[in-house]
Amino acid sequence: MILCKFTKIDSAVYTPHLDLLREMGRAVRRANLNVRFSEGFNPHMLLFFSQPLPLGLASTAEYFCADSDEDPSVFADGLNKKLPRGVRILSAVRCEKASVHSEISHAEYRFKSEKELSNEAIKSIMSRTTLEIPVKTKKGMANSDVRARLYSLVKDRADVLAVLGCGTENLRADSFGNYLCSEFDLGEYAVTKERSFISKDGALKTVDEVYGL
Repeated sequence: MILCKFTKIDSAVYTPHLDLLREMGRAVRRANLNVRFSEGFNPHMLLFFSQPLPLGLASTAEYFCADSDEDPSVFADGLNKKLPRGVRILSAVRCEKASVHSEISHAEYRFKSEKELSNEAIKSIMSRTTLEIPVKTKKGMANSDVRARLYSLVKDRADVLAVLGCGTENLRADSFGNYLCSEFDLGEYAVTKERSFISKDGALKTVDEVYGL
């Protein structure tokens, strides 16, 4: 099994998740790389991806596992020659299981806005016991208390870094960004996912740290 870390930036941010999966499979075939297929009536390439990004959101910390015996560096180099602009394998390592995507519990996002969020506003948000914001649901927009899904919020010069829940405790970065800009009149904003975390022994560790990427 090979674990790959990749980017989804530039024009690739507008590629839907299912199209990205198909594009990755095409790149594997064009690069003549060996990846196993499932068995049964409709076999498919055994590629296992982390949670899909909202359309339009950039990331430099996406992951997938490939059921392959290729050398990880050969696998990454071969894919990078065939992948579209904005999608690039940053690193690849051997791993024992394909469930890395399901272990990811949090992600860190960088928010850049027209106006700077003050330290007082950050302290106000983090001191609250509840945080009601509009979020997308299957039935449309609805207010939801997301305080438990906001792990941290800090300044990095003019930017804001927010660590938000993923998986079963997911808080979409665009929902949180819309809240920040609306509540504090920050104007337009851009967001990039920069790190993904796994909860181990009561602490958050980056996927890169856990798997040696």
